[in-house]
Amino acid sequence: MHNTSKVFLFELKSIFNRKSVRVVMIIMALTFFVATCIPTVLTLFEDETPDPGETPIVDLGKSAFYLQTSDLTKEDLIYFIGDKVVFYDNESALKEAVQEGKIDSGFVISSPTSFKSIIKNKELYSASSSMVSYILTTITIDRNLALAGIDPVKVKEASNVTIDAVDEVLGKDASQSFLISYILLFAVYMLVIMYGQMVSTSVAREKDNRTMEILITSTKPDALIVGKVLANGVAGLLQFFFIMSVALIGYFLNKPNFPAIVNEMLFGSLSWDAIVVFLIFTALGYLMYLFVYASLGSLVSKLEDVGSSVSIVTILFMVAYLMGSLGLNMPNSLMLKVASYFPFTAILSMPIRYFLTEVSVIELSISLILMAVTTWFLAIFSIRIYRLGSLSYGNKMSLVKAVKAIIKNP
Repeated sequence: MHNTSKVFLFELKSIFNRKSVRVVMIIMALTFFVATCIPTVLTLFEDETPDPGETPIVDLGKSAFYLQTSDLTKEDLIYFIGDKVVFYDNESALKEAVQEGKIDSGFVISSPTSFKSIIKNKELYSASSSMVSYILTTITIDRNLALAGIDPVKVKEASNVTIDAVDEVLGKDASQSFLISYILLFAVYMLVIMYGQMVSTSVAREKDNRTMEILITSTKPDALIVGKVLANGVAGLLQFFFIMSVALIGYFLNKPNFPAIVNEMLFGSLSWDAIVVFLIFTALGYLMYLFVYASLGSLVSKLEDVGSSVSIVTILFMVAYLMGSLGLNMPNSLMLKVASYFPFTAILSMPIRYFLTEVSVIELSISLILMAVTTWFLAIFSIRIYRLGSLSYGNKMSLVKAVKAIIKNP
């Protein structure tokens, strides 16, 4: 235990002595802080003096029209689009304006029921054409009603029915925890991937430069791997809390400028029990993955082989992240329920379920026990793999060979 604490303190100090670690931590913290300031910055560019002109029913932005038909007039369209939209006298001038970037889109109206849109670059999602279709459809329907002797105004009044619907949520409202769930999901993903790679690279580097031979003579392999894993785990959590603290400071400083819906999706239904569940599952799962990463790093003798050695656990964790991401939209799905019991995916799936939907104490306890037992078992198993691989030089030892050797000589 004494040697473990020495290794832990030495590793923790060496991690934070690395300039790259400090720089990345500061950059990430500043990035999150700047991101929380975006709503405040945007308010500086808002026009506080409203335009006294006519407010359009449909906002087409920087668009223009060319009326190719006499069945429609400018006044017909101005009622919907406002008096700020430009009208051109011919199609070629309209195309030239779009090409030169004077307007974003142009519309050639050939009849009350047909038009052509002219755009320079088509985006994946564009609602302008749909809006013009709505305008022409409304105009045509009103004319047809008038021809039939029906007052369009009375039809609109009769159709203007508002239904008041109120949701009484007895459990949890997933919409109020979606954004915070996604942020924490991504944060844990980055935490495991970054520090998992770091601990496996650290172990492999010691074998590559023969430092391992010196360490083994003065310290037991058990103390080395436990100290390294705990040091990297604590370093990662300290970085995580530092970055989240800076982000929270930025958020609360700029909270009045955030849209109300964003505030609700961040902390609308966040509770202390949800935070505790997140911290426990994150800590256990994080520790479990670090032990696996460290043991796999001990199986290689060259630093360049680390990537291929840890690829299996990296892919496994990417699957866990994918399940958690899909679970954000389907918190009650069978897939997420099964994933919340499997220890390698429960690190992300169970907190997601707990944030977004009801999870019984029995379900939570079963998942937690399975993860704790698996973490303990993998810690013991990883220590044995580390013992086996720490002084094994030459070609990379496969995980299968290491497992067979451990089973043969327990």
